[in-house]
This record gives sequence, structure tokens and C-alpha cells, in this order.
Amino acid sequence: MSALAFFPIIVAQGADYGGMRKEFESYKAPDYYEQNVAGSPEEAAKSGAALQEQAAPELKLLEEKLNAEKKGWEDSIASGAGEQEFFDFKSPPAKKIREAAKTDQILDLLKGQIDLDILIAAAFERNPGLAGAKKQMEASLEEYSQATRLDNLLGQYQAFINETGMAQGSMSGGMESIQKKFPFPGVVALKGDMAAKEVEIASENYFVALRDLIADIKNAYYELLYSGHAIRTAEENLQLLKQLEKIAYIKYDSGLVGYSDVLKVQTRTAKLETDLVTWRASRDTVAARLNKFLNLPPQTALGPRKEAELHDTPLSLQDMTDLGLKRRQELRVLRLEIEKSNIAITMAEKEFFPDFTLGYNYIEGRKVEMVEMDEKPELKAMKPETETPFWFGMNDAYVREARQMYQSMQKELEAQKDKLRFELKDLTFRLDTAKRNAALYQKSLLPLAWNSLEAAKADYQAGKGDFLNVLDAQEIWLEYNLHYWEHVRDQNQAMADLERTVGTQLLTGPK
Repeated sequence: MSALAFFPIIVAQGADYGGMRKEFESYKAPDYYEQNVAGSPEEAAKSGAALQEQAAPELKLLEEKLNAEKKGWEDSIASGAGEQEFFDFKSPPAKKIREAAKTDQILDLLKGQIDLDILIAAAFERNPGLAGAKKQMEASLEEYSQATRLDNLLGQYQAFINETGMAQGSMSGGMESIQKKFPFPGVVALKGDMAAKEVEIASENYFVALRDLIADIKNAYYELLYSGHAIRTAEENLQLLKQLEKIAYIKYDSGLVGYSDVLKVQTRTAKLETDLVTWRASRDTVAARLNKFLNLPPQTALGPRKEAELHDTPLSLQDMTDLGLKRRQELRVLRLEIEKSNIAITMAEKEFFPDFTLGYNYIEGRKVEMVEMDEKPELKAMKPETETPFWFGMNDAYVREARQMYQSMQKELEAQKDKLRFELKDLTFRLDTAKRNAALYQKSLLPLAWNSLEAAKADYQAGKGDFLNVLDAQEIWLEYNLHYWEHVRDQNQAMADLERTVGTQLLTGPK
């Protein structure tokens, strides 16, 4: 049946306007409405004041508590708390370097003899990555402000205007809704706890950036030292080869040896000169890496380097493992994420409980153009109530997902602990191996290699030995020197990586 068939019925039913008006004017609301819904603005204000009076003291105390926590974090950041775990940035020499790093004076400072203290203190002031991490930590403090905004906690005012089209005209009216929302007990406190965890996570991430920056500077510095030693060792051996070449020429001119001895030494010289070019290029690359940490152009000149001492840790592997499980920043972040996830689950569960609200609605028909209706009706509705979600179980899926993520992060924490244990074991092995090898070369192999070279030279000059023996002895002397400095570098780099893995500066001393 078509819609047109209903049209006469609609007209017929809509024609009795007089009856409709009488029915409207004689309507009486049920008792439930009169007792629980209808009311005046005065009654709404009175009820709202009672609710606010009950909630305000607790919310005020909570706001003061969160503001005090925020102030404590601001003071902690300003004082540099926690930074001393990685380097003494407050010592007089460090303060002087930090002041110079804020200006072009740092360029003059770097032209003199440099060491790790200068590089670390200067990078602390100039490194953009570290500055960005600190800004993120400072920005996280605004989580407290967002958690304590009173207009979100104590109430909101909403107003809207609707136009309703009608068959015989239009009614332009207004509807105003006044609501005071009081969060379910404990929700605001949980928001404060969530803000605290966010700040702690940002703080740990800042310490990760600082820790990694210092470890990277140390590794690069030790690599730069090795390049310098390799270059000096190669230059010394080039001078030795040139001396051997002169001896070979003298003996060749005297008819004592063939020209092959001269060719052998020239071949070794050409190879070593090529290696020297490589080591110099490596040195420049490492220097550019250090300049990057200081936010300086790659070609910035760096002065002579102060020799680093060999360092060792007095802690046992078990002691370092126990310390790392407590101090490693990534583990701390994971623990905080787990705690934050637990808070989120609790908040989601509390979302099942409705917030307390005071609702007062006022509707006024400001213009009425209806047949036989000249008055401007006013409708009021007021009821202190709880705000019930459209679907009471709407957060069930989210809570289930959050619980699964909570369990997943707990498993990830255990996996990261196992990874820490392995890394410390591996780094300890690297440190011990490099330390043993460095001691072996320094105390035994290098003296033996030098004595062997001197004996081979003496035999050759006396006509008792072969020139190839001299070249072999020279090459062994060169290789042993390079190996020694490699082990020195490896030992110090392993120590820097141990500090990175444990998450704090370890007690060290020269060995």
C-alpha cells in the first residue's frame, strides 16, 4: 500500500486541535515524576551545593597532594637529581667546562689537551638529543595539571539551542543543561597515580639518554686513542723500514746481497704506508663522531688526547647482576609500565560505576506559531542522579585486553632480566679477556718481540742472518704493538658497556 493512502487519516487525526489542547492542559504528571524529577532551579542549586560540599574537601586534598608531587619533581629536575650516578657534573672543573660549552669558548678549550671529563661535561650542555629528552621529562609534568583541572573534576556547563520544525509553524527555543559531575571515589586519585608514573617513565628515559651519551663518548674516545696509537706505531715502523732499506742498499752496493732484499723492504713499506692512510682516515671519522655528540661541525679540530688509564671493576659478576636488576633504566621503565597498566585496569573497572551528577534542564519556547497556542511553555526537569553509561558492559573488552597486555609486559620484564644477565656475562668475559691479553703483551710478548727484532738486525748486519728474518721480526713487532693497543681499547670499551648495561657508573680504579 502506498504512503498516499495514509494521508487522509493523518489529516483527519490532526484536525482536532481543540481536543489536543484540552488534553495537554489537563495532563497531570505521575507522582514519581513530581517526587524525583520535577523541581525548581533553587532546589537544583541546593542539592548541587550539598553534593559539592561532600566532594570538595577530598578533591581539594587530592589536588594539593598532586601539586606537591609536581613541585617535588620540578625541584628534582632543577637540582639535577640522579645525574650524579653517571658523572660528577657539579665539580668545579665540570662547572667551568659546562659554562664554556654554552659559548664559543668551547672551541678554544678543545684545541688544548682533551680528555673524557671535558667531552662529557661539554656534551651535557650541548647535545641536542639529551636536551630533547630533558624537555620531554619537563613536559610530562603537565600530566599533573591535566589530572587536577577543577573544571573537569567539579563540573561542566552545557548549553545548546535547538530548532524544531512543526506542521503549522516553527518553535525557536532554548534548552539549557546544567551538570555538576563528581567522579566516582578513587578515580581522580588513580589519574594522579597515572600522572606520576608518566613522569617517572619520562625521567628514566632521560637517564637512558644521558647514560647512552656518556657510554658512546667513552667508546668513541677509546677508539680515537687506539687510532692515535696505531698511527704512531705505523710511523715508527716506517722509520724502521727506511733504516732497513738503507742497510739493504749498502749491502747490495757492496755485492753482499741481491737486489731482492731491497724489493722486499720496499714492498713492506708500501703496504704500511697504505695502512697508515687508513688509520688516519679512521681517526678523522672518530673525531667527527665526537664532534657530533658535542653538536659541533665534523671538521672541528680536537687537540691532543690525554691517555686513558686501564680500568677494572671491583664488583663480581653476581654483584653487577644484582645492581643491574635494580638500576637498569629499561627494567625500571618496564616496571613502571606494568604499574601504569595495572592502574589503567583499575580505572577501567571503576568506569563501570557511574559518576555522580546533578542535572537541571530548562527549556523555553521563545517563539511559538502554532494554531490555538499563544503561550510560551516552560519545561523544567531537575534530578540529582548518577550518570549511567549507555551500555553498562562497554569497557569489558578493553579491560580484558588491558589484563592481557599486563601479563605480556610481565613476561617481557622477565625476558629483559634474562637478557641483562647474559649481556653482563658476555661483557665480563670481554673485559677479562682483554685485560689478560693486554697484560700478556705488555709484560711478555712486546719485550720478546723487540729483542727478537734487535737480534735479527744485528745478525743481518754481521752477515750471519737472512734479511727476511729481519722483516719478519719487524712485522711481528708492529703487529704485537697494534694488538696491545687493541686490547687496551677493548678493555676500556667493555668497561663503558658494563656501566651502560648496569645503568650506573661503577667504582673503577687504574690497573
